[in-house]
Amino acid sequence: YLSFYRQAMEVSRDVKPAACLLEAFNFVIAHRWPCLLRAVPIVMLTALLAWLETNILERTDIFRVVINDLLYAIFAVFWHRYTLLARERDQSDYGLAFGLREMKFAGAMLAYAGVSYLVARIFIAGGGGSIMSVVVFICLLLLSFLPLMFVFPAIALDHPLALSLFARRVVEMSLPLVGTFLLGIVGIAGLYVLVYLPVLLLAALNRPGVAGVLFYLFSSFLIMPFILAVFISFVSILYREAMGTATSSVHP
Repeated sequence: YLSFYRQAMEVSRDVKPAACLLEAFNFVIAHRWPCLLRAVPIVMLTALLAWLETNILERTDIFRVVINDLLYAIFAVFWHRYTLLARERDQSDYGLAFGLREMKFAGAMLAYAGVSYLVARIFIAGGGGSIMSVVVFICLLLLSFLPLMFVFPAIALDHPLALSLFARRVVEMSLPLVGTFLLGIVGIAGLYVLVYLPVLLLAALNRPGVAGVLFYLFSSFLIMPFILAVFISFVSILYREAMGTATSSVHP
């Protein structure tokens, strides 16, 4: 831990979140087939779980959240490592696995979900509903997530959880980071608009059933995996830039 901390503290560079987002976008485009090959099965499993819960199983929100986080962790750990470690990209095996890394990752996600739930309860108890209160709610969620978002690539890379250092690095670039997240939201909205245009055309041609199926397929098995992969790669690259050569100290 001390070696990792000293190595990271020696890093002094101006991290540009927007450049990291562009690099993440280009990386996912360049590795689109490995991404889809791993992400689509995870999306299909979560969709199957939702269908089973709706049609067969008794509705259990906590169970669904835990399983969904575990499934997401399987892909996220793989993609964090795939983004940052060249040797992971050189391997010929499938790569997805479930072990201690994935359980730690899912545990961190559940902890954040718990914090989000508490923030939401406070928001509701305060009579939230106005535009200003919604903005405050979103800001609180960002404040609870952003300072510790480096926990996730650190878990994937078997790095120490230097929470104070992670928070310090994120706070140093907080303003451009929030701006980059807003830019990403605009990009996501643009992607869905592009998908929705042919759907509207089919609906205008009296093919609402086909339009609905196409929208579901494109959004669930193309757009969603792409968004997940870009977000994970973005956090990975941001972590690499903020922590510097510390990303090379991964345990085998």
